[in-house]
Amino acid sequence: MRQSVRAPLEPAPRPAFPLRLLLLAALLVPALAFAVAAWREHVRLHDEAAGSVDRTAAIAQEHALKVIETNTLVLDRIEDSIRGLGWEEIAAREREIHEALQALEAHIEQISALHLIRPDGRLAAISVAYPAPAVDLSERAYFQRHMAGERGLLFGEPIIGRSTGRPSFTMSRARTAPDGRFDGVVLGSVMPAYFERYWTTLVAGADAHFGLVRADGMLLARLPPPPALATRLPPDAALMRAIADGRERGVVVADPALDGGRRLVGFRRVGEHPLYVFHALSLEAVRAAWLRHVALSGALALLAALVLGAATLLAARRWQAEQRALAELARSAAELRAEIARREAAEEELRAAQRLEAVGRLTGGVAHDFNNLLTAILGSLQLLERHLERQMPEAAVPGPGGESQPLLDARTRRLLATARDAVERGSRLTASLLAFSRRQALRAEPLDANALIGAMLPLLRRALGEAVELRLELGAGLPRCMADAAQLEAALLNLVINARDALPPEGGLVTLRTFRALPAARPGEGQIGIAVSDTGAGMSPEARARAFEPFFTTKPVGKGTGLGLSQVYGVVRQLGGDVTIDSAPGQGTTVLLRLPEADAADAPAVPDPPAAPTPAGASAEGLAAPGMRSVLVVEDDPAVREMAAETFREAGWQVREAPDGRAALALLEGGAALDLLFTDVVMPGGLSGVELAEAARRLRPALAVLLASGYVGEATAREEDAGAAAFPLLGKPYDRAALLAAAAAVFGTQAAAPAAGAASARADAAA
Repeated sequence: MRQSVRAPLEPAPRPAFPLRLLLLAALLVPALAFAVAAWREHVRLHDEAAGSVDRTAAIAQEHALKVIETNTLVLDRIEDSIRGLGWEEIAAREREIHEALQALEAHIEQISALHLIRPDGRLAAISVAYPAPAVDLSERAYFQRHMAGERGLLFGEPIIGRSTGRPSFTMSRARTAPDGRFDGVVLGSVMPAYFERYWTTLVAGADAHFGLVRADGMLLARLPPPPALATRLPPDAALMRAIADGRERGVVVADPALDGGRRLVGFRRVGEHPLYVFHALSLEAVRAAWLRHVALSGALALLAALVLGAATLLAARRWQAEQRALAELARSAAELRAEIARREAAEEELRAAQRLEAVGRLTGGVAHDFNNLLTAILGSLQLLERHLERQMPEAAVPGPGGESQPLLDARTRRLLATARDAVERGSRLTASLLAFSRRQALRAEPLDANALIGAMLPLLRRALGEAVELRLELGAGLPRCMADAAQLEAALLNLVINARDALPPEGGLVTLRTFRALPAARPGEGQIGIAVSDTGAGMSPEARARAFEPFFTTKPVGKGTGLGLSQVYGVVRQLGGDVTIDSAPGQGTTVLLRLPEADAADAPAVPDPPAAPTPAGASAEGLAAPGMRSVLVVEDDPAVREMAAETFREAGWQVREAPDGRAALALLEGGAALDLLFTDVVMPGGLSGVELAEAARRLRPALAVLLASGYVGEATAREEDAGAAAFPLLGKPYDRAALLAAAAAVFGTQAAAPAAGAASARADAAA
């Protein structure tokens, strides 16, 4: 226990003021201090709560905007599909239109039904029933408004659908005849429950209040659900007054739950639409949090008052004891303030880590969708090029002046090549995003950090240039660390280039150090530190707090992408380590990587996944012959599925398609003759690609399987790891040659004869 040595105090003089006045002061001073501290804590918690509801409302706004934009695109698709058709033609093609509406609805979770309404209000087609029921919708408010001349997008109040029987609100648009007359309505029914399910993922607890409200106060969706289906907020409510004043965002105190409770309400406008989303937090919850925070301060204030009062009552002979007690109280208060400061710093670090984790999940999802887009674009470009070449039987055609010119001229090929280059750049961008979100495949193995830096030394010196001095301070006798050599080299090169860019034009010093950051009693429990320091301009606290965020950069336009540090952060965290930045304006910057120490006995290098060579004579183009091989393409993205299927067809395959795992499993159970199952890993419907492959192998042990993936989230990461050992994996984006080569390699790994899969499938079908 720590002991302190105090110098003896001289006897204190007797108090020169009355004892009662001293006692009153001893009680009032702590009480006033407590009151001030309590009020400041109340203001701080209130401000934090206001910021929290505003941030949550912003997240809900982004989700609502995406939903509205998706539904708008669906209405556009419907209008495009019937453009130029009269109502007699639409009636004659009702089944075809019904099936098209049904297919659109099946892909959009938030839509419960799609309608096509005649100019007289009668239902012409609906996605949930064929033939369309004889329903007259002319009395609906949205129909009356469209018929009166409104041509924009309208949001109708919540109703119980006559065809679906479910609560929903409508998004509708008028159909216009060529001469400008009103010509019916295209409408989609949106389920409020879709918004409610999403909102429950944002904030947990019984007091989580969300809503989607029209500018006139009509609640289209609310969590918890409103007492009545068509509930309208009163116009004199604080939220509606703020909306009426033209505010597009803000925080007010209002009662959106209509239960008499006062809440902090953060609201945001959804794009340019007359819609607003809000998130409300009960002021009682803020008050409860405040009471919890001030309990400790109240206890300390009460203790101080009691100590001072008792000391006062002991009179002058106890004055020294009272002074010592006051000094001890002052030290305790200082230690308490220091502890509060440490706790606040820890909370800030936790919030920053949570923010980066949330951004990582978002970027990982974006990379997944972007890889699907890149796959469809790249495959379509190659198919287009081959299609153009095959469509022209001659090598050249006469030019305008009678001369001979190539069919695919240099400009056409250059444009196609430019598009392919753009896809490759997009692929590199998604790879950087996956590195930040910790969803890339790493090959972790024991590495000698000093040896790796020594091998990189010529490259690092070239990157820094002659004006910059590179100083190495490599620790001796360091254990090996667990890392991916290629990714660690890329991370160090990124950090050295960032250090160079932070230096003035006349140069400076960059120091690279290695040391044992966290020693351990047993091998494998410590950490190896690698630090890159520069003598540059340093970073502001604001820039340091956002340094690891993707696309954040302080460099001029065109000098940096903002992905370097985020990629370093993702790689090191995925390896089980940590990254920190120590910097201040004018004092340079130090970036410290801490990597886990390798245990020589328990940390062998991770083996490469098994690769199957393409068998002799089995090229990507000739794989389908002889015998016309058959493949089942399973992909939830229609564009990617169409590209893959067309690639196989062009190569001579028989192709069957399925939009999800359950549809594919139904084809397999139905006895479809197949040689190869080509499936995406991440799919909706509750059945992933790995689960589908395992089920297919149980039904058809000889069936060849090839998986594809652009990003695997946490929910399916273990499935992909388990399936990687059994099934080959093709990364997205992939082109035509890569797809066919991967298919050829899969057949090269089959132990049975080349047609064993097809024979097994035909035997199952016959049984």
